[in-house]
Amino acid sequence: MAIPFFRKGPQPQEQASGNKSGARSGKGDPSTSTLDFTQGDARALALAAGKIHVDELSDADHPAVEEAAILFANANDDAAAMVLEAALDEGGSANETLWNMLFDLYRLTGKREAFEQRGVAYAEQFGRSPPIWSDADDAAKAPKPTSRDATPSVSLTGTLGAAVGPQFEQISKIATKAGKLRIDLGKLRGVDEAGCEVLIHGLQNLRRARVNVTLLNARNMLPMIEGHAVQGRREGQAIWLMVLELLQALAEADRFEEVALDYAITFEESPPSYEAPPAEAVAKAKDSPTASIPSLELVPIEEEATNFVMEGELTSAQADAIRKLARYGADRTTVEVDASRLKRMDFVTAGNLFNVLVQFQAQGKLCVFRGLNAMVAALLRVMGVHQVATMELRRI
Repeated sequence: MAIPFFRKGPQPQEQASGNKSGARSGKGDPSTSTLDFTQGDARALALAAGKIHVDELSDADHPAVEEAAILFANANDDAAAMVLEAALDEGGSANETLWNMLFDLYRLTGKREAFEQRGVAYAEQFGRSPPIWSDADDAAKAPKPTSRDATPSVSLTGTLGAAVGPQFEQISKIATKAGKLRIDLGKLRGVDEAGCEVLIHGLQNLRRARVNVTLLNARNMLPMIEGHAVQGRREGQAIWLMVLELLQALAEADRFEEVALDYAITFEESPPSYEAPPAEAVAKAKDSPTASIPSLELVPIEEEATNFVMEGELTSAQADAIRKLARYGADRTTVEVDASRLKRMDFVTAGNLFNVLVQFQAQGKLCVFRGLNAMVAALLRVMGVHQVATMELRRI
């Protein structure tokens, strides 16, 4: 998975059974940030980004790996199985990552008969014994979550600055696959020009990719920046564009046209055109309860250390699990996580986890996940977790 801010460098090992597998400048101020799932200061994020690298092509780069991982994270188990089965049947039978994911998916969903049928094909392909179903696999069957809003959501907090750029790339990747994204502005306390530039650039790219973007609580952000859009003052162009973006989200057409005219006079170029948003989107832009929307959250590293194990199903409703991990690793140089009883993780939680691990890496900490099932491991790769931590898969 190529991400622009990654570079090549020494890699952590991923193993399975012993096999390789208000506008103001925040520049220089470590207290300014962020998207909720970034929450590192700019310096820490820069240090972390400097250590991130790109993997060479491997079994895990097969397109079905990413597709199935995201489907499973969104509780679309049957669709995930169909993707993996089709990939194996259509030329991917030599790809062990696909096999590992499918066997673990069968275990997690209790499909013993399908597991054993595929085991025969596995033995023929590799000339060795297939994985064995155990009684523990029946007990570990993951209950399928009830209906879940699959719209990716991200909440902006603190002071929005340039440091959010790399992490906005991560959520944009998922949003592009989902075809939609919600961005909650209700918790912002400030924003600088660099933050406006990141957000405007991200919105433009998403719309070019035909992603339906909804801004929530736009009314909160507008007063922070509109005073900086002054006719004749040829500066802060990204702020001007962000003001226009917010006015459109709020369906304030008359005010939009006034600012657009001032923009044209100031910058001597055509402003964006006004397009009336849907009524539902306008209501959300003006006032939407933030607490009810699952979103990638700020996860500060705290001082308290507690015993920690990842288990069960981790979704946006259980954000405390990631906070516990942050506390657990606060005073450690090596952070070992027992994930052997972890059944499922959604992409919101994976994004929060990535945030914490970026901070760990910037602080020189080593984080190791042991006993991951192949489905969760694949999702973590999609989110870039394998770039900032070592992942060891469960024995199949």
